Amino acid sequence: MGAPTPPPKSKTPLILGIVGGVLALCLVGGCVGAIGWFTLKGKSTPSSLTASPSFHLDDPSPFPSFDDEPSPESLPTTEAAKPPAPVKVGDCISVDESGSYLGLGNCNGSRGTYRVLSVDGEQNTCSDSESPYITVDTYRLCLELYLVRNYCYKFPKGSGWVVGASACKAKGTVHIIDIVPNASNGDRCTKDYKWNHWWRFDHPRVVYCVMQY
Repeated sequence: MGAPTPPPKSKTPLILGIVGGVLALCLVGGCVGAIGWFTLKGKSTPSSLTASPSFHLDDPSPFPSFDDEPSPESLPTTEAAKPPAPVKVGDCISVDESGSYLGLGNCNGSRGTYRVLSVDGEQNTCSDSESPYITVDTYRLCLELYLVRNYCYKFPKGSGWVVGASACKAKGTVHIIDIVPNASNGDRCTKDYKWNHWWRFDHPRVVYCVMQY
């Protein structure tokens, strides 16, 4: 008889061994993966720091310097615009007895007793330093007395301002009968009309021949 045939070897241990090996590798791999993930996780940095920088040290300065600031000349001004002049040269204006401006008048005698000789926004002295002037809206108005024949006015006692009379022939008013430029007295007043007083004003020099009431 031949030698007895050995019993067939079972493949189960091999399969189990392979499966066990695979599981072991998986477990080992999983642990390695877990350890690697933890290690990578522990070494990770915020995305804001790992992002590519928008400039480099050798780039021109990314921050504005004082040279980049606008010059004072280019800054918008906050100064208020100067108002337009209230009148123009040649206009006649109305004032009260203290010299306060009452508004634009006319030169025909119905409203206004002074004519504007100059309008100066810098408020310099008048060309005739003795001429009357007032200041309106930051402008100096250099003036001359401007009265009209046949109209009535109120003259000041002493220094002051000539104003229009509210009623002609009222006490303290004068009625202009004649006007004599560059005169010093009443010698050249008209002989054709009655008058009882004369007044001389300088700057400019003029004599008014009047009926005084």
